[in-house]
Amino acid sequence: MKTLPLVLFALLAAPQPDVSAQSDPARGGPAAPDAPLSPAVAASAATAGRLPAAVLFDRPQADGPLWAVGRAWKASFDGTGCTVVPFFGAEAPRNFPLRIELARATVGGAPVDLVAGEPVATGGSVRTRRGGLTEVVATGLDSLEQSFVFDTLPNRGAIAVDVRIRGEFAASTTDDGLRFGNEFGHVDYTKAIAVDAAGRQLPLDIVWTGECAHIEIPAVFVARAELPIVLDPILNYWYSLASGQTQLQHDSDVASIQAQTIGGRTLFVWQRQWSTTDQDCFGLMFDGNLGLVQTDFVIDASTDDWGRIAVAGNNYAQNFLVVAEVRLPVFLGSIWHIAGRTVATNAVVGGVFDIERDGVVGSGGNNFHPDVGSDPYFGVGRYTVVFNKRNGSASDIYMKQVTPAGALVTTNPIALDTSAAEESNPTISKSCGQSNGLSAYWIVTWQRTYSASDQDVYGRFVNWNGAVPVAVFPVAGSSLNDTAPSSSSPLDVNGVRYWPVCWETATAPGQPRDVECRLFSATGSLLAGGVVSQGVPNADDRDPEVDSDGTRFVVGLTTGTSGYPQGVQAVTMAYLPSTNSFRVEGRDGMSTGSNLEYGECNVCADFSGGSTPSPRYFVSFSEKSSNTFRLVNYGGYRSGDFFTYRGTQCGNLAISASGSTALGQTAQFTVANGSQSGTYVGFPAYLSLQLALGCNCALGVDPGSFAGNPFVWTIPNDTMLVGATFSVQGFTILGSSCLGTVDLSDTIDFTIR
Repeated sequence: MKTLPLVLFALLAAPQPDVSAQSDPARGGPAAPDAPLSPAVAASAATAGRLPAAVLFDRPQADGPLWAVGRAWKASFDGTGCTVVPFFGAEAPRNFPLRIELARATVGGAPVDLVAGEPVATGGSVRTRRGGLTEVVATGLDSLEQSFVFDTLPNRGAIAVDVRIRGEFAASTTDDGLRFGNEFGHVDYTKAIAVDAAGRQLPLDIVWTGECAHIEIPAVFVARAELPIVLDPILNYWYSLASGQTQLQHDSDVASIQAQTIGGRTLFVWQRQWSTTDQDCFGLMFDGNLGLVQTDFVIDASTDDWGRIAVAGNNYAQNFLVVAEVRLPVFLGSIWHIAGRTVATNAVVGGVFDIERDGVVGSGGNNFHPDVGSDPYFGVGRYTVVFNKRNGSASDIYMKQVTPAGALVTTNPIALDTSAAEESNPTISKSCGQSNGLSAYWIVTWQRTYSASDQDVYGRFVNWNGAVPVAVFPVAGSSLNDTAPSSSSPLDVNGVRYWPVCWETATAPGQPRDVECRLFSATGSLLAGGVVSQGVPNADDRDPEVDSDGTRFVVGLTTGTSGYPQGVQAVTMAYLPSTNSFRVEGRDGMSTGSNLEYGECNVCADFSGGSTPSPRYFVSFSEKSSNTFRLVNYGGYRSGDFFTYRGTQCGNLAISASGSTALGQTAQFTVANGSQSGTYVGFPAYLSLQLALGCNCALGVDPGSFAGNPFVWTIPNDTMLVGATFSVQGFTILGSSCLGTVDLSDTIDFTIR
């Protein structure tokens, strides 16, 4: 039977521009190396520069309302109606929700029995059984069409509905209905029409009673109508002062898990500003090569204000945890808490849960600026969430651990720094690293403020099981203004583990900044330090983000001179233990256009989310001029770039190479004729054997040593090897070119990366 909506309304958007300590002796042990990777900047994907391509649904709490979001509207559906939140521009001072619910319905003067139902999303529509009728809301990117469907009627008298409409709007009449407006925009409720199952239609008046929109279908129409019957007013809205604004998008983050069974996953998250008091959170899921797995999906699109989002991934659980500082609409400007949601590798989002919230869980106070790190160990691990807590005048740094299922390991938070000074802006490593017999620690860093012009950076370690093994130690404590720290996952050099930390420093607030890095041991001892900035006069280098692939580390930063377009850089660095210093191995600009503004760079190493060594990183940043983001696959090399063949063959002996000559990875060289052949390994050369052996062969390696066939070499994790070139040549005793029995292959040259 054809269904007919009793009330239909459409919200039409103006055109939108694209815009407890435990131990685990099994922890550790590296897995096999990655397959060869892509070049320095292998893939760049524009991500959140557009509005959703489809209506998105979400139920943040199992017992809460159902949410849907389109391009210029979002709405919550509960048992008795819906609350529509029109987009009046990112700069609107707050949301202006419009509550729409059926107050009463009568047939021939007899009231229809109305009960609260359960909204269910089915095929793009939301259906709610209300007792004597079914409420259906068909969702479109730019419209909502609501219907009250009567399959039966108690009599054939007139049908009347009163739709209660409430919000911060002034009501007025128009030629074909009602207008609800304020200084930021208006919503029109117009063009009511009755329709029956046979397609007969009748235009109707909409009368405002001061509380409800009253619409009535005459008894003469009802008497001859085929059931069910429909009544169609349309809800339109236009921008007023918000005309031309986009949904401002900012503050992305990225995390990766290697996820061997599914080829890896990378989750990109960002904030979308609905109004100045309502920021939403969305995600995109990619595979290990940045192929799109799931387009824009909702992490939060309610009227809760989600800010300071961060994400990390857990390899064993095959999921991610997104955290945010959250304030509820009723507490705007006063009470903040830390909340989170898990995201599975297929982009299915778990329910919202509280991590630290005054009066609900944890200790008292307001909670801000969360960050999250995870454990790449392929066994039971935890997420660690750090945050800033203010209780009265004190602002301190705390942490909590969360299971991958979204349960709190402990109820009360663990204090990391409660000094008398003001602490803020905590960050934590993306991962605590594979143990490999070493300390599986996260490093947590934060700002400590003594005055407006004297801010320092401090740090502390957290063990994978939540223990805090080392006291607070200074990271940057000069008389300069040191701010915006970023914590890296650990790197291992010659069996010793270190943690890089970066921050921005200036002579005074408002002056051009530089980015600096320091390296710390597991005891909090300072080792190397250095400036990452290029030293361009008056350039403002800032907002560093750092992560490590277990051998090197990459620093992402924003740079530029006042009055000129700002850019982002990814700087690859290595630690040289022999000289206790850093070496810059590469500096790459991430910009994609000379006149665009870039910033808000984030970095996550592929190795942060798994056990397989990998020199690849995922770098995200904002393209501010166009209100979009970029996600880049950065680091590593194509397999063909590792090996160069030189013509030294005599006879027809073949040699081939595979694998990777990056630090920590494995290269293999194979010569034809199996065990009757071998390899000669050393440095590049070209020595003719004409005089020595009387043949036309040439040796492409000298000096060198003999090795087997195949020759397999795992490159040591020693950054002193980077840039060194070696050679391999094959030989066989089943040949004829030299001494009547020996053939030689071409020579393969390769450079350690």
